[in-house]
Amino acid sequence: MRYRSFGFLLSAVLLASGLHAQTTEQQIVADAAAALGGRDRVLAVKTLVVQGGGHDLNVGQSLRYDELGLQSDVWQIRDYKRTYDLANGRARFEVVRASQYPYYQGIGADRVIQAIDGDIAFNIAGNGNAQRVFGGQAAARRAEYLRHPLTLVRAALQPSAILANGRSQGGERLVDITSGGVKLTLAIDAATKLPSRIIQVVDSPTMGDTVMETRFGEYAAVNGVQLPARITTRTDRWLSADVRLLNQSIEGDVGSLAAPAAVRSATQPPPPPAPMTTAREIAKGLWYVEGTTHKSLLAEFSDHMLLIEAPNDERVRAVLAKARELRPGKPVTTLLVTHHHADHTSGVRLAVAEGVTEIITHRSNVAYLNDVLTRPHTINPDDLAKKGNVKLPKITAVDDTGVLRDAMMTINMFHIRDNSHADSMLMLYFPNGKIVTQPDIYMPNDARNVIEGEPLGHAPWLQNLAANIALRKLDVQYHAPIHGDYVTNKQFLDSLIFMTQFVPGSKSTN
Repeated sequence: MRYRSFGFLLSAVLLASGLHAQTTEQQIVADAAAALGGRDRVLAVKTLVVQGGGHDLNVGQSLRYDELGLQSDVWQIRDYKRTYDLANGRARFEVVRASQYPYYQGIGADRVIQAIDGDIAFNIAGNGNAQRVFGGQAAARRAEYLRHPLTLVRAALQPSAILANGRSQGGERLVDITSGGVKLTLAIDAATKLPSRIIQVVDSPTMGDTVMETRFGEYAAVNGVQLPARITTRTDRWLSADVRLLNQSIEGDVGSLAAPAAVRSATQPPPPPAPMTTAREIAKGLWYVEGTTHKSLLAEFSDHMLLIEAPNDERVRAVLAKARELRPGKPVTTLLVTHHHADHTSGVRLAVAEGVTEIITHRSNVAYLNDVLTRPHTINPDDLAKKGNVKLPKITAVDDTGVLRDAMMTINMFHIRDNSHADSMLMLYFPNGKIVTQPDIYMPNDARNVIEGEPLGHAPWLQNLAANIALRKLDVQYHAPIHGDYVTNKQFLDSLIFMTQFVPGSKSTN
């Protein structure tokens, strides 16, 4: 009784004096604010401008699914500038990215401008026109606004912020912060108390729950506030960006970052109608399935159907429906994956959920596909995750060459050698139609390859494809590419002379 009375009296004294015990979560945020320059200074900052440069990498589009393979897919970042109107929750992100390797749309070097005004996200074109973006893009823009020590700590100090799960881990202390519907984790160095990382777990169609981690280093004082001059980003285990800031200023004039009235009043457009899916039989038992920029093929074997390419869930559903229409008595049980890039494999999990029991691919893709099939998908459970304990498919690895053959169908498979886009690609040859299929190398009549100065389309890998066809001594009459149109080999040979995706006088059908 005496102990309880003493505790009651102590609580009363604390309340009366205006002292409140901080939670672990509040203490972590308070320590971070103090290290940055103090709570009052952090909250008083009205504007921030940071400028620099660096490089980033397209995780999911690498040469191979390993660390060295990713380094080949590097982009130079220049004219990096981020302007924040902290008082009004606005920002403008500018960057010029230039490919440092052969890319299907050239080296790029286009200026990208993205902006946010509260909950309104929009993009600004080179001519100054602004267009609002919605849904996932808007949520990602809000997260990007908060992915800086100053912006996230300021948000965490607001009464509306939700703080949870304060904890220690190694040499860091961490707290989960939810602000404006965006959940991020702030990590601070246990010794210096400066923010060391900001972490977000996001959903990926291929990799499921994916950790996006931004690390901060090389802090220096700028107008009374500690700011990092080195920012690196990792996507799971992969380094995806490295930026050094050369100029940083606080309380400079940033002008108006408000969303234009037309952007503010814009409403979300309805989703586009599903594309029409068509299938034409280009050889006996072989169908070329069209409808979007990413084509698929269906091949008929004696007791089953084989699907070539699973780019995304929408296309997989449409192509599987077409297969049931074409051959209702033959299930699609086999999937052939041409290479590991995400835009060609985001429908793999759905194909397995729909009954695929075997996946055929180049051996360098096996580790990637195992990750695709086994990683958790808890943020946005897909069809495979919802099925629970599904028996995973057999993965058949092809080395330099392979063949699929029965009484009805023959498919020869060849590793595409010495291609700088991906070292994991298979080229397919169908002897019954003298047809070649390949991904990403030859994209006939695909308008996405048309860039400034190249009205007939950028085509960096045509010589590589021709050399691989010659190496395998293939008698080719037609091309059924994953991107572009079904065309004759004569058109390919003409394109090869011009090094273009179009030949003079041809028109885009994409």
